[in-house]
Amino acid sequence: MKIVLLNAATLPVYCPELAVLLLDALNSGASIGYQRTISQQEAESAFSRLRNELETGERLIWIARDEQGVAGSVSLQFPMQPEALNRANIKLLLVHRRARRTGIGKKLLAELEKTACMRQRGLLWLETPSGSAAEAFYRSQGYRSLGEIPDYLSSADGYYQPAAIYFKRLFAVNQCVRSIAS
Repeated sequence: MKIVLLNAATLPVYCPELAVLLLDALNSGASIGYQRTISQQEAESAFSRLRNELETGERLIWIARDEQGVAGSVSLQFPMQPEALNRANIKLLLVHRRARRTGIGKKLLAELEKTACMRQRGLLWLETPSGSAAEAFYRSQGYRSLGEIPDYLSSADGYYQPAAIYFKRLFAVNQCVRSIAS
């Protein structure tokens, strides 16, 4: 298994496989913000639309590849406002059903966290459906629950459900600022 960081040029190459990954997540009951079933083409378009964010550096996308193709992905979105340069938002960590419980999610998250540190983004946050298996996964990786937002995420059945907000402090930003100034 290999972790690959995509860029604006490589994203289109992987859009079909990323779409398959997204559809697998939806078909396995994951609540990831889609109110209805989507087609392969719509799923590819969802990833294609991220190309500009890759070009501007507002987002990074990693994939995990195995002998069967893309087995997982995750993205990290960087807020660019001056007051938000210490943090980043984890988006859409997906692992194909055939590859779950093999450590791919942990490896993707570790690579994401390493890059966030290198880019001086010491506070990561994410939203996930309340009560989902993802909550236990994130807690096992050191993320802490901040609470819930009601009626936040839409599900395939058309209902809104609460989202659990998780965060992880990778380093104390003030320490980092002091060490850079020294």
